[in-house]
Amino acid sequence: MTAKTLTVESKGSAAPALNELVGRVHSLYTLPAVAAQVIQLTNNPKIDTRALKECIQTDPALAAKILRVVNSSLFGLSREVGDLNQAIALLGTKPLKLLVLGFSLPEKLFHEVAREQLDWFWTTTLTRAVTARAISEKLYDSPGDDAFLAGLLQDIGVLVLLGQLQKPYAKFLSSVIHERVDLRRVEVASLGFDHQALTAALLRHWKMPELLVKTIAEPRNCAILAKQNLPHSELARTLHMAELLAELVGQNRLAVLPELLEAGERYGKFNRESLGDLVAYLQPQVNQLAEVMSLHLQDDLDFVAVITEAHQQMSLLAESVAEPLSPGRACDEQAYANEQAGASHLRSAVDTFLEQPASASKSTPPAPDSALQDSQHLRDRAAPLGQENAELNGTRENGFERTLTLTVGQCRAQRQPVSLVLLGAVGEIVKDAAHHQVIGQLLDAACQVNAVQHQVIESLGPCQRVVILPGIDRQQAVRFGQQVVERIQGMVGPLDIVCAAPNFIVGVGVASVALPPRNFPPLDLLETANRCLSAAQSGEAFGVKSLEIF
Repeated sequence: MTAKTLTVESKGSAAPALNELVGRVHSLYTLPAVAAQVIQLTNNPKIDTRALKECIQTDPALAAKILRVVNSSLFGLSREVGDLNQAIALLGTKPLKLLVLGFSLPEKLFHEVAREQLDWFWTTTLTRAVTARAISEKLYDSPGDDAFLAGLLQDIGVLVLLGQLQKPYAKFLSSVIHERVDLRRVEVASLGFDHQALTAALLRHWKMPELLVKTIAEPRNCAILAKQNLPHSELARTLHMAELLAELVGQNRLAVLPELLEAGERYGKFNRESLGDLVAYLQPQVNQLAEVMSLHLQDDLDFVAVITEAHQQMSLLAESVAEPLSPGRACDEQAYANEQAGASHLRSAVDTFLEQPASASKSTPPAPDSALQDSQHLRDRAAPLGQENAELNGTRENGFERTLTLTVGQCRAQRQPVSLVLLGAVGEIVKDAAHHQVIGQLLDAACQVNAVQHQVIESLGPCQRVVILPGIDRQQAVRFGQQVVERIQGMVGPLDIVCAAPNFIVGVGVASVALPPRNFPPLDLLETANRCLSAAQSGEAFGVKSLEIF
């Protein structure tokens, strides 16, 4: 593996394509407000820890995730951290800042990722991040926070390419995963650049620390890195070893072992014997990090077994050739040739994407279909959406269907519940089109329950609203529905003045699934919620009915 195969040359057709692609995705993947504010606060030489804490507290889910990670054995704190004040006091602002930046990725990055791809991504990413931290602390005797963040963010470009190129890149990535070849090498051969260059450009646009950007962008050539003496060189060497080890044990790419040992020898940090100790330390750490972050990794991972098998294969190969074993000799060059031939369509997919107007980007959901007047009509016109990613399989979806499908897929990947709440008004007033706007405004206002974040509200008609609640279980969704009913009841006084008589009731139907299974059809949530809504509307009072799908 050489620098030439992993980097984009400064001249030629690759650079303009990469620059244009980066320019296009800037507007699609915006860093969340909390992360952007953290960068601004920490750029000040005198950091306001109180302002930093208050900033993070505006995102309770992020704060909870940070505390879970801080209390894991990864940080080895002497006592449990109960709040962000303690976290800042015990960790310091820099580690806290790095955790915030690492865990505040734009949600759109994960919308187009199917389960197999996401499991592969997180297995590689967490293994690399934990390894980088361990190498930095145990071998270089340096703080591991920068190394951890670099390992965590390095493959963002993969998610961007999945989101923009969609089916062509998804098919290509699945083939690379199964064939266990070097992803960046095939990307460069097909696109002229790799996802790592895309990651570095996007991080620079987000104004991430320049040390981090330069580390990720640095070519992975151990002969050059071993002699390099730049501010980011030590971190780049750490990340190089970490990514090779992550590819070995996380992706089961046994062919990278010779290169890993060569890098360890040139950097003077570990050898064949000490590598085994490092691998035995890693797996419990990776598993714990995945657990506290509620992430799913690839099944049947055994780091020690993989490294043992790699050593055995290396010994057999060394005995079968007269010349010393090299990384290129250990790789299956035929597999690379096959992958490059099969990926020739990727460049045309990039060209097609760049030819589209920016407003036509596939990451921007189409506007809701105005012809949808009720949920029955929606179900009648909808195709089954049980596939991991309906967009990648060519299914055309209206705005609501697409949003629901992506939300369910994201909750499945993150092993979270998801609920759908359907509201509908019935009564004589509902039949009068003159009052539709008033009722619609009433329903919209009632759905804005402050306690629920990241909700998605869609209109299915003048007197119906549907609310998608990612990460919310049945009990929480029912409570949300009850709050909506209470808010509507509190607003019927003003409505009585406008409409002469509030002769209507509002029913709420709730459908939930604790953990969407692999082939779960997202529209089952809508159908179940509609049945619950009908039951709620059958009475003479405002009511909430719910069902959980198993």
